[in-house]
Formats: sequence, structure tokens, C-alpha cells
Amino acid sequence: MDVTSQHPNYQNLLENIVASAKEKDYAGYGKFDALNSPVLEVMSLNDPWLRLILIQLVKECPFHVRPFLGVRISRNPKGIALFARTYLFLYQLTQKKEFLTEARNLLDWLLANPSPDQDHLCWGYNFIWQDIPPFLQNRHEPNCIVTIFAGEAFVHAYRVTREDQYLKTARNIADFILRDLPVLYENREERGIGYILGPAASIVLNSQVLSGALLTKIGKHTGEKELIQDAVKQLNYTFNRRTEYGAWYYTDPPGKSPIRHDNYHTGGILDGFLEFFEETKDDRYQNGYWQGLDYYQRHLFEKDGAPRWMSDRRYPYDVHGAAQGIISFTKAGRYKKEYRPQARMILDWTIQYLYRKKTRDFIYRQGRFMKWNYSLMRWCNAWMARALAEFCIVVE
Repeated sequence: MDVTSQHPNYQNLLENIVASAKEKDYAGYGKFDALNSPVLEVMSLNDPWLRLILIQLVKECPFHVRPFLGVRISRNPKGIALFARTYLFLYQLTQKKEFLTEARNLLDWLLANPSPDQDHLCWGYNFIWQDIPPFLQNRHEPNCIVTIFAGEAFVHAYRVTREDQYLKTARNIADFILRDLPVLYENREERGIGYILGPAASIVLNSQVLSGALLTKIGKHTGEKELIQDAVKQLNYTFNRRTEYGAWYYTDPPGKSPIRHDNYHTGGILDGFLEFFEETKDDRYQNGYWQGLDYYQRHLFEKDGAPRWMSDRRYPYDVHGAAQGIISFTKAGRYKKEYRPQARMILDWTIQYLYRKKTRDFIYRQGRFMKWNYSLMRWCNAWMARALAEFCIVVE
């Protein structure tokens, strides 16, 4: 039985969310977009530490200061990819042509707005992103993770339409991952690729798995076994760096990032390993996957479904963690039914505490004593639309 036949409000909610986003042309504010304010960009004096401080102050502020700072709204390529996949799921669910048309429109926008001056198709964020120096990305400078999400949207479109243009686009994206991103570590069994085109002091573990899953899907459709072999080396890199209790840090070495065992990066890693199994039926990672999923459920969610920030820190309850949990436990529920109630519990908690019926969107996060009572287009609504779509499409 389809989930939506038991809970039709979920599909109605999903359609309201995407309708609201469409009315805004899918443009909005972002978590790290402080320097899209002309005032703050000047105030940063092009200094890495000042940039970092200003971005973090705006990101952590529980009040919606962006409009007062003149932060410019725009489309985020990762958000557009998430919305495109949402429409593809909706088309699969309903067979309504308007959903497929909207997915095509968003994919066309991605094709028209890649990162400039690159050898292969790739995308970056729509803001200046300064993290712990020397990490800096300028607007639209490509990175691995945004490009992966775009690639997943084009693979999804190919599977729905069987139109070669989408597979050719995905294959071009694979070349960015394999040829353009730097190889930071490699031996016979493992490969760790860079998150960005420039030098890096660490290897981001979730992007190895997510890029590996994407390469596996592309290789499956093109018949290129070498793409799947490359994918395995990247998956191996992250799999072999799990802890004895089945968790992953954000980076290798772990000390290079303040992020430890956090919610949504852990969920993304788990999804990538499961998707590799789904594409190949190769179960080499499955024991680690189920161990990791058990850790994820026990340490990164409260008993009522609230998403913990990290395994050792409850607050803030971030909407992105909720969305990731819905996706991850929905996927797991295809194989073990006992995980399906976890997905529904997280979804119901999120609707109760983070959804705004009047504006048909989700707020950013809830802290111990207050809420960040404003919405971010990609971080909140694109992710929750994607999560609801995955939930609604699953057949029980």
C-alpha cells in the first residue's frame, strides 16, 4: 500500500511546499550567505578571519537579520537540484505532466548556470563561503558536493524519461569528479578526492561516498565498469575510516574539523552505501551500513524524533537533520520495516515544531530556549521537499 493512501496529508503538504517555493522562483536566503550583503562584504576587508566571523554571526543569529543587511536572495544550484528531484518524484507518484515540466525547467536552469570557465559541468554555491582558513570558495566556484547533487538530479531525470541528453550530462559530470577534482590520497584499494579544486588539509568523508554512489549509477547506465571500480575505491576510503562503534567523523583526519559525529553528514554516508548496494547488489558494505544506521538512530535522534545536532550535543534541532533522517530511514525501511516508523516519527515531529502553515515553509532550527523562526530556501524547504518526496514515493 502506498504511504500516501494512509496519510494523504503528506502529499498535500509536499505540493504546498513546492508551490510556495515556485511562487518565490526558488530563490531565497542561505545558511552561509552573509557576504551576499554588500555591506558585510565591504566590512570583511577581504580578510579570511573577518569573513568567517561575519558569516558565523549571521548564521547563528536567531533573528532574521539578512533583510536588514541587504543580503541578496538568489537561486542555490544545490537547492534547484533538490527541487528538481522532488518534482521527478511527484511525477512518478502522480503522473501529472506539470510536475515533469517543472523538473525539466529546473534542470534546464542548471545546464544554463554551471560554474564558469571549467572543462566539465560542475556547480558551486551562490555565495562567498569562508570556513576555517585557508578554506575559501568564491561565488559559483565549483565543489564536489553541489556537483554531486546536480548529477543525481540528471540521473534521476534519465531514469524517468530515458532521454539520452540527461545521461550525457551526468557522464560529463563524472569527468569533473574523476579528472578535475584533485586526488588527495590513493593506493590500490582506496582513493580520496578533494572537496574543492584547490589544496586541502583533509578529506571530507561524506563526499567520497556520495560521489561514489553517483559514479556507480552512471557507470551502470553507460556500461563502463571502470566508473564503478573508481566508485569502489572512493567508497572504500570512507568505509575503512569508520569507528569501531560504526560512526564516521566529517573529515579525515578527524581533528581538521570541529564537526564530529553529526546528523546529516552521517545520514548521507549511510545513504550512499545503501545506494551502492541497490545499484550493484554487492553487499560488501552492508554490515557496516546496518551498524552505522543503528548508531545513527540511537545517537542522533531523540525518542520523539527530534534530530540531534551531534551525537554528543542535542541542540539546535536543525531542519536539515530532520530531512536527512526522513530520507535515510525511509530508504532503510524498504529492507527492514522496523525503520519505517522512525521516518514517520521524524516527519511528524518536524511538521509539528518547524512547519509554518501560513507561509507553507519550514523554519531553520529550534534551540533549547528559542527558535530561529525564519526560513532558508535550500537549507529548509528544498531539503524537506526532497525528504517528503522520498517518503511519499515509498510503497509499503
